[in-house]
Amino acid sequence: MSYFMNRGDFRSCGTGQQGTLWAGTFPASDPCKAMPRVSVVPFTVRLNTMPCHEEPLRRQHMTRQRTDALALYHNAVRDYPLLTAEEEVQLARAWREEGDKVAAEKLVLSNMRAVIKMAGQFSNQHASFSDLMQEGTLGLLRAVERYDPDRGVRFLSYASWWIRAYIRDYLLKTRSLVRLGTTQRQRTVYSRLGKAKEEVRQEGLVGEQRLARLEEIIGVDRKTISSMEGRLSGYDVSLDAPVGSDGDGVPRSNFFAGMAASPEEEVGASQEARTRNASLAMAIAQLPPREQEIIRRRHLLETPHTLQEVGDDMGVSRERVRQLEVRAMRRLRDFLRRDPATKQVA
Repeated sequence: MSYFMNRGDFRSCGTGQQGTLWAGTFPASDPCKAMPRVSVVPFTVRLNTMPCHEEPLRRQHMTRQRTDALALYHNAVRDYPLLTAEEEVQLARAWREEGDKVAAEKLVLSNMRAVIKMAGQFSNQHASFSDLMQEGTLGLLRAVERYDPDRGVRFLSYASWWIRAYIRDYLLKTRSLVRLGTTQRQRTVYSRLGKAKEEVRQEGLVGEQRLARLEEIIGVDRKTISSMEGRLSGYDVSLDAPVGSDGDGVPRSNFFAGMAASPEEEVGASQEARTRNASLAMAIAQLPPREQEIIRRRHLLETPHTLQEVGDDMGVSRERVRQLEVRAMRRLRDFLRRDPATKQVA
């Protein structure tokens, strides 16, 4: 018997779902004695934590469940030592340049304590602790995938941003049946609103002064802030529910106009996307041929090539490929910042 966790269903005893980094299985006798044996399934992971025959009923007795799950996660990772800066760089390079899944696995398991801590910080909201652990783990995996050890930043400092981003995004998406946070501005407000409101409350501001201060702290216009506050403070109501206390009124949906985007809005969004894609293609076209090829193979393919693979094909070292890639990315960013259509996303 093995312990596991997968993104699709925390309680499932099946094989899980693909979607992250790799797969592995702890020995049932002792899940903490050794690294799990890796079954090479690209971009899939299962962290082994909870025995399926002892799982608690989901979302029942939330406080006790959180405590039990927290203990299980701590037990699962307690024997994986923290990494030194030198070890992080060595493992990250092995994964980034050679596709070494064992190295990536060590990076994940040695930093799972951070996922446990951050999931605990958010678990008093509407999602269960196990759900937040799964999303935080996905953020950690994305950090491993994107981390560049040559930038001089410790891995955990970089990974913490991804872990929080995945947890917050999950909370925003599951808070209501109605999609929230569908724009970058709304997501910015959601991530900063709590601390900003507490700061404004301590300053004793109300009315227009309160909104002006929130606008200053969060960095978006007050209309967006007011809209998000209203949506977060509300609750779901069925549009089929009748209006009136007697239950005999007409459905609420009769009072709403169509909410679909107008043809003009759809055309505008499509045109904006085409403009950005054209700007990116133009920027890449201005690179030297060798840098174009590196960008294509490292960033534009469904399965990106490693630095070693690109270097072997070009007859140069992987370090030289890395240098050319960094230079090409810098040139692309500079070009896109000068282009009005893409300067906000460069």
